[in-house]
Amino acid sequence: MKINTCLLLLVLCLYYNGYAQQKTITISSPDKQINAHIFIIKGKLLYNAAVNNTMLIAPSRLGLTVDGIDLGVETKFAGTTSNKRIKETYTINGAHKTARNEANEIIIPLLTAEKKFNLIVRAYNDGIAVRYTLPYDTKKINADSTSWEFAGKVTQVAWSGYNEGYEGLSHVTPLPSVPQNTPIMGPLTFNVNGIFASVSEADCEDFSDISFIRHDNSFKANFPFSPNGWDVQSDSDTEHSVLKGIYENQKVSPWRTTIITKNLTELVNSDLLTNLCPAPQKGSDFSWVMPGRCLWQWWSVGAPRFAEQRNWYDAAAKLKWEYYLVDDGWRNWSEPGKDQWQLLGDVIAYGKSIGVKSIVWVDSKEMRSAAARYSYLKRIKDLGAAGIKIDFIPPATSSIMQWYMGTMQDCADLKLMLNFHGSVKPTGLTRTYPMDITREAVRGNEYHMTRYKRTAPLDHDVSVPFTRFTAGAADFTPVILNPEQLTSQKFTWAHEFAQSIVYLSPITHFADEYKFYLESPMFDLFQKIPTTWDETKVLSCTRMGEIVAYARKKGNTWWVGVMNGADAREIKVPLNFLQHSTKGTLIYDGADTNASIHREERLLSPKDTITMKLSPGGGFAAMLQ
Repeated sequence: MKINTCLLLLVLCLYYNGYAQQKTITISSPDKQINAHIFIIKGKLLYNAAVNNTMLIAPSRLGLTVDGIDLGVETKFAGTTSNKRIKETYTINGAHKTARNEANEIIIPLLTAEKKFNLIVRAYNDGIAVRYTLPYDTKKINADSTSWEFAGKVTQVAWSGYNEGYEGLSHVTPLPSVPQNTPIMGPLTFNVNGIFASVSEADCEDFSDISFIRHDNSFKANFPFSPNGWDVQSDSDTEHSVLKGIYENQKVSPWRTTIITKNLTELVNSDLLTNLCPAPQKGSDFSWVMPGRCLWQWWSVGAPRFAEQRNWYDAAAKLKWEYYLVDDGWRNWSEPGKDQWQLLGDVIAYGKSIGVKSIVWVDSKEMRSAAARYSYLKRIKDLGAAGIKIDFIPPATSSIMQWYMGTMQDCADLKLMLNFHGSVKPTGLTRTYPMDITREAVRGNEYHMTRYKRTAPLDHDVSVPFTRFTAGAADFTPVILNPEQLTSQKFTWAHEFAQSIVYLSPITHFADEYKFYLESPMFDLFQKIPTTWDETKVLSCTRMGEIVAYARKKGNTWWVGVMNGADAREIKVPLNFLQHSTKGTLIYDGADTNASIHREERLLSPKDTITMKLSPGGGFAAMLQ
């Protein structure tokens, strides 16, 4: 049912006459297509949002509870609003090259129980965001009342199960199938009358991470890792870092975000989260940050063995891949006259000699204090490593979020690429710290491996692009080719290769043992596959939770990746995104086994359509150049 915005506001004012302050504050996106309204009814601070005059978010609660007082209850407007227009561009490593940050912002002074604070609202062409300033001398954050209640019919919700490291399964279900009264992990994506709305947070610097709790048709922010709240730290209590939750010289909450788009291409290309984060510190130079492909050993054979390291570096060089990850296990290396650090230096030096850079794994418990962390990172840098992978990070409380900020600043200062594992989701701060190149916080291929008796369900692969990946790049560790790993669930080689196209990770860590890539009939494609893109389109056959098909462009070459879910189907892929006839390398599922492909080379035009039949777990990939 479509609800006209103006009519609803009139009805609300008439119905609550005597209760509501006679004031509604409106903010519109630059293109005027999205409008958010902030108002107070029965003392409660509320907002709604509409797209093209059709209500999307019904009146929903706003408020932050500090020192036991809910700032969204018994609230009054308390002064003159101020407005700002934001318009800038910046480069990113992602689904496209250039982000456009264009928004209108309004700051609304409010008063609750003699506590003054501001509600800050931004409206973009692809969504809205709100954040709160903290009243002067706030001692404790208790809870967050920010909620989302959708006005139209919610036909689908993409969500993930509760997990401290964001490694729960992703699902796409009808609204009634989403668990109630228990935390679920974001981002959440809603299909509401054909509009896609993705809910998360941005610029989380010193607040505890949020999850969401459903009550009927409403979803409320929740602090799962700090259920009893936390004390607000003064600057003198926190370690050195550039960012400590300050905006316009005031302490603030993170942004509570809603991406709003008319189609999945716009959703996948949204820069809302990064747009809401600060630009890099003036004078920063991140020209040294280099995306690329990475080989590693742990997934396929376990702890890296020192005697085998040169073979892995050599394989990376043959694949023309830029990185090799020395993963968990190097700490146990020993040789006569050399400890593990000297041996690590030897393998890093060998990699350099053949043009392969090194990333080194560490357990976060070795670097929890600021001093220990910087000392450890500097030692890694002095050995010649290009990056660090930090694993087993505690749940994302306020203090741990400040640890993340300090770690990012240290890696920026030392010029180390950074990959957080066992971590919290990103909140757009890759804009501020571009060397935070990828992170886990996803149920990836570590949950599809025989030695741990883990099998991934077929629908997870086609759901996670609309949950975790809407927050930013994820280290899914794609592309399993070992036939023994594909017997328990019939993912095909074409499906697996398509993961490297669909799943964004500017440094992509390929999961499998190098021999499967070197001996693959797709070897030449592995040598060429990019990890960042100039343009991205979600193809029309895509259905959240059922099938995913992306076309991504790098330079003059288009790459197409299709991953099927649990049901067999026939699809058509029109090539109307091409600008001219081009040579195509087409990778279909093999006829005899899931661990094979059918490969074609042929000339294709923008008028062509590729038709294919896909089995459960099947896929397709193409390079068009």
